[in-house]
Amino acid sequence: MGSFYDNIHVRAADRSDVEHAWQAYWDGREDASWAWVSPPYNGWVSVFDWRCDQQDVDVLGDLSSHLSRVLDTVVLAFQLQDSDLAEYWLFNHGTELDHYTSNNEYFAAYAQAPGVTPETGIFSGFGPDSKPGYASEEDLSDGGDTEMLKSLTNTDASDVELEAILRSPAEIADDILTALASAIGINDMWASLGYYYLATEGDTITAFDQFSHLPPNEPPKTVRFTEH
Repeated sequence: MGSFYDNIHVRAADRSDVEHAWQAYWDGREDASWAWVSPPYNGWVSVFDWRCDQQDVDVLGDLSSHLSRVLDTVVLAFQLQDSDLAEYWLFNHGTELDHYTSNNEYFAAYAQAPGVTPETGIFSGFGPDSKPGYASEEDLSDGGDTEMLKSLTNTDASDVELEAILRSPAEIADDILTALASAIGINDMWASLGYYYLATEGDTITAFDQFSHLPPNEPPKTVRFTEH
C-alpha cells in the first residue's frame, strides 16, 4: 500500500495569521477539525488539516481558497493517492488558477465516500480500489502551468526544470510533489506529510517541536489513528 496525504502551503510570513484564518474557516462552517501548522519556511507556512487528510477534495479546495482569499496570497494544495497519483491546486486571492494531475487516466482510488467522524477515526469506510494507477512512460499528466508557478511562487527554477518534474513518469508519485516543493522553496519533507503522519510519527520529523496544533492542545484521544 502506498502513501495517502493532503497538505496546504500558504505564502505567508506570519504563522498566526494563517492560524486565525484556519480557525475562522471552521467557525464559519459551524464545524470543527484539527490541524498542525508549521513555522514559516522560505516564506511558506504549511497546514496539515485532519479533514483534508481524509482525501476530501472538496474540503481541501474550499479551505485552500478561503486561506488564499482571507490572507490575499498564494496557496498550493497537495494531494497524494496511494503513491500513484499526485495532484496540486494553485490559488491566488481565493481563485483557483491551476489544477495539476500526474495521471489523468487514474480513477478515484475509493469506491465510496469515507464518512469519517472523530469517533470512527481516520481512514475508516474506504472502499476497494476501482482501478490501479500505474506509472507509464507516456505523459498522462494534465495541468501544471509552469509560467504561472514561476510568477506566483518567485522560484528561481527554470521552466525546463519544472516541466521535467511535472511530466515525470515517476513510479512513486510522492517524488513529483517533493521535487516540486523543493524547486519552489517549500520544505520537501513537510510536503510529503499529512495530519495522520504528524499525529503518529511527528517526533521523527525535522523541527516538529516548532509546529503548533489547532486547537491549541494535543490531538483528541478519542480518535483511533489506524491506517486502513
